[in-house]
Amino acid sequence: PFGFWPYALAVSALGERGGPLLGATFSLFTIGLVVWVGGVLLGPWAGIAAGLALATTETFFHYGGAVRLDPLLVLLANAACVPALLGWRSRRSWAIASALAALAMLVKPPFGVVPFVAAAIARAVADRSWRPLWRGAVGAALACVPVLAFLALDRTVVHAGWWSGFVENQLLSSALGRRPDGSPQWWFPFFTVAGRFWPGLVLVAAAVWLRPARARVLWPFCGWMLLALCVPGRKVWNHVLIAYPALALLAGAACVGAADFFERHGRAAALLLSLLAAGVIACAPLIGRAVDGMPCTGSAEFAPELNRLRPGEEILVVSSPTSWRTLASLSAERKLEPDPRTALPAASEPASGLAVVQDNLAQAAPGWQEIRRARGWVLFRKLR
Repeated sequence: PFGFWPYALAVSALGERGGPLLGATFSLFTIGLVVWVGGVLLGPWAGIAAGLALATTETFFHYGGAVRLDPLLVLLANAACVPALLGWRSRRSWAIASALAALAMLVKPPFGVVPFVAAAIARAVADRSWRPLWRGAVGAALACVPVLAFLALDRTVVHAGWWSGFVENQLLSSALGRRPDGSPQWWFPFFTVAGRFWPGLVLVAAAVWLRPARARVLWPFCGWMLLALCVPGRKVWNHVLIAYPALALLAGAACVGAADFFERHGRAAALLLSLLAAGVIACAPLIGRAVDGMPCTGSAEFAPELNRLRPGEEILVVSSPTSWRTLASLSAERKLEPDPRTALPAASEPASGLAVVQDNLAQAAPGWQEIRRARGWVLFRKLR
């Protein structure tokens, strides 16, 4: 439950807008982290380019302000990589990194520790030393302790369902490929990067061609992380988000050569960046419309009927398997009480007067009248 607590506190303090605001804050901190690490590792202009590459990637931009586990996970998991990436050797810095990895694991295990382990391997490869590898192994083991302790406590004492619901039904089912959702192909992480990490992928390709020496630790960092994400039997695109900061740093590495130009022509570079920023601000409404998807049927085609319902009223949602997104949308946006069903009940049964039904389950039922259809859903009204 730990990854949800910050959002719950934000909503309690600021209302419904507090959740997206907090998610956006986590993502802004991630961009700042990439700019700083890129500046130290590659140079200031390359760090700025890395931050821009991450911020303008459509998937990161679109979901960076969403109430999801990903913004906090990406921030904590990649903050834990800083000592390894920058070659810090103090035990204190590695202990802090292990603590950050432990927090990331509390948000979403086992992905919270993947960047930390990949960074330790990358530093060992770059330095040709076993010491970062041992530190990474010890730090990763310690990072797993809090979440394992919580799960063991749930299994033996609390019995709140986290062991069965998470370990058995999600973690093991994902690892063994037993879940019906997700992709079973081992190469899926590479596929989703190729399809989603734009426009940064162009700069990553340029980095492959230029091979800047200062980026030598980034290649094994990205490579081992993506390979680790290939291991589970079931893979989902959002799991690969933890690798986006590393890919953005590679994109920034392609700009190391351009950094020399910016350093020689400081005023021209400042003017160019100012004009670019002004253009982005002026085009922000167009960018927003291009990035946002279509509104849900509840706020578009079905809106006239749903507008007549008062907050707290019940509405049937007939779907198989259960459409949790539809349930969440009606609850969060309309403040309704969705009642999940697998079939439209008889009109004589006590139930809501409106029902949203998947079209493959929308058989004619006595006492119900079809109102309209839209994008795979049918809206029914109970006859009085």
